[in-house]
Amino acid sequence: MAGGGFVGGGRGLPPDPNGLHIGPFWFTPGINFLNVVTCLFAVGSALAMMTFMNFVQPYVLTDILNIPRDQQGKLTGSLAGMQEVVVILLMGFVGALSDKIGRRIIFATGFIILGVGYIVYPLAESTTQLFIYRIIFATGTALIPVMMSACIQDYSQDVSRGKWVGLTSVFNGIGVSLMATTLARLPAIIEARYGVSEAEAVIYAFWAMGGISCVIGILVFCGLSKITGAARQRQPILKLIGEGLRCAKENPKIALCYYAAVATRGDVVIVGTYFSAWFVAIGAEQGMSTSEAIGPARFYFGVAITFSALLFAFFQGWICDKVNRVTGMIIAFTLSTLGYGFMGMIGDPFHTMWIIPVCILLGCGETANVVAGGALIGQEAPARIRGSILGVFNLFGAVGIAFCVGLGGWLFDHWYYNAPFMMMGIINASVLLYAIYVRLKHGEPTPRVAEAPQPEAQPAQ
Repeated sequence: MAGGGFVGGGRGLPPDPNGLHIGPFWFTPGINFLNVVTCLFAVGSALAMMTFMNFVQPYVLTDILNIPRDQQGKLTGSLAGMQEVVVILLMGFVGALSDKIGRRIIFATGFIILGVGYIVYPLAESTTQLFIYRIIFATGTALIPVMMSACIQDYSQDVSRGKWVGLTSVFNGIGVSLMATTLARLPAIIEARYGVSEAEAVIYAFWAMGGISCVIGILVFCGLSKITGAARQRQPILKLIGEGLRCAKENPKIALCYYAAVATRGDVVIVGTYFSAWFVAIGAEQGMSTSEAIGPARFYFGVAITFSALLFAFFQGWICDKVNRVTGMIIAFTLSTLGYGFMGMIGDPFHTMWIIPVCILLGCGETANVVAGGALIGQEAPARIRGSILGVFNLFGAVGIAFCVGLGGWLFDHWYYNAPFMMMGIINASVLLYAIYVRLKHGEPTPRVAEAPQPEAQPAQ
């Protein structure tokens, strides 16, 4: 991308004709078709591989460790909270490190570490071992989101950034839908086909996911581009992290993105963690087994929530390329506030006509937040320290996950089972109010000269 000027709303810098052009998408010069396909494959795989843990964890707690149901909400929240502590400690470092050595190796390593976590996790014989093995898994989940965000932003020219983020969100949704409708059924499929016990089937399913994750890591390393943004200075990693934090003080729109990340990542993990747990808990009160209760949860999650997210993601991206991108944030968080608020008002999910329309609204709001936040942070982040900014962006997301899952687990155990959704409705509403303030006071895109990409840097000696 050459030249300078305003970056924003897809209407600033013209596209650089030296970049790959596919339909409505303009890519950074040096990015080829294989790189684009690999990026989409990695994006589609990332959330599927990370959310599988939360969706089938009730099997581990119930059928392997025999944890009483009245203790599962607290334990689930504690495990997720501990995971996010690890992520918080690593994410800023990971983003800054990628600004020095590039994205490919870190992205691929994340999938391989995740695979190792899946292999050892179901072998836990106590809650202590469960926490230890979750640390391995958490390390992979610290690497993957930052590199996924960085690659998405590195690959796109700003003129089509909203639509590109929307398309990658569609692939995110496809991956999660595949997980919810197919991969999450692996324990039941293995049990029925091979005649093993439910506990053994869960172990084999986790091992299969571990192998798949390692293979994905190899493919990602082979297919991603060595070009990863603008020239990176040989600066200390802590200085790069500091620059990412300082940008929020200097640019209110980046501060908005950081705050939005708290809600957006909290949204995703609350749905992944407590949606199936809500169904299992209500189902148990009605005499259902874990598999019987998870069946409807898998349908609503994989079809109603994820399918609506798929359909709405590209539309939200188109909106973000047509309007001021802070306005795009306002639209997105209006939808998510309504979706999570209404979900928190539902009593029995098995016997209500409102569950499907509310799931659809929640899915639209959830994906709209991701797309709007991605488009705005990509617009505002200077390419020179993009990895650092996205590392801090994801770090705030990790803080959001730790806070939301911890408080959500307490609400799940002590208030009512879908209270975590009401909590997220309130948090999304606070982001909405802040976005309105930023739009009124600091709405115009930040002037910036475009920066040319450079080949992947080698580690500093």
